[in-house]
Amino acid sequence: MTEEWTGPSGGGDPALARELSSATVVIFRSGLTDTRSVVRALHRSGVDYREVEMPMGSAQMRDRFHQLQEMTGWRSLPQIFVHGAFVGGPDELFEHPVVAGRAAATARAERPGRVLGYAGLIPFVLGLLVAAAAPAGLHEQAVAFTLVYGAAILSFLGGVHWGVALLRDQRPWPVMAIGVLPALLGWVGGGVGVSGAPAGGALLMAAGFAAWYGYERLADPGTGFPPWYRQLRGQLTVVVCAVLLLLALIA
Repeated sequence: MTEEWTGPSGGGDPALARELSSATVVIFRSGLTDTRSVVRALHRSGVDYREVEMPMGSAQMRDRFHQLQEMTGWRSLPQIFVHGAFVGGPDELFEHPVVAGRAAATARAERPGRVLGYAGLIPFVLGLLVAAAAPAGLHEQAVAFTLVYGAAILSFLGGVHWGVALLRDQRPWPVMAIGVLPALLGWVGGGVGVSGAPAGGALLMAAGFAAWYGYERLADPGTGFPPWYRQLRGQLTVVVCAVLLLLALIA
């Protein structure tokens, strides 16, 4: 995402301190700076970042740029900071352990993440199949079990964002507060489902999964999730929503 510079720079300037603590990687750039290669590398690595634009169209902005130059000793844009420390430009960032190490870590996590993610669909699909083929008593139990599992998975998805807030020391309140919403959606949907309106509960839960995935897409790339995780989340959400909609039809 791109933000416009909000205050003059300087070693003790609180506005600059806020900018530097707003993401793991902060990129100061002009409107003409090409940061596409940097952004692609950060996406692949799953590193959260923020771009701060410093328009050069006014004397005031040029003066602020000169102040940044004096602070870093770097004469051009972009100027890139990692964890609040100046590292240089794109070449220096690509070699930085935060980017190189994070890329290796996310690559190692991809296989177990995909295997366990796809395995997590089994209770949904099994619950739907049992509900479709079983006699009345077992049918109702299968629907209830599937909805309870859906509520648990929604809570898990929100908990992932708590992990993001714990690992990143910025904006914990909004991230953690929003991360509670899936649990509440699961609570309402599951409660409606097991209290006599299983179709309504399944529809509410499907809406919850779709809404949470939509939020994650809007929040990207600030979440810092790697591309494979975002792709996996989309695939799993489609299947889960389809299962819940079919479950609502036969409940």
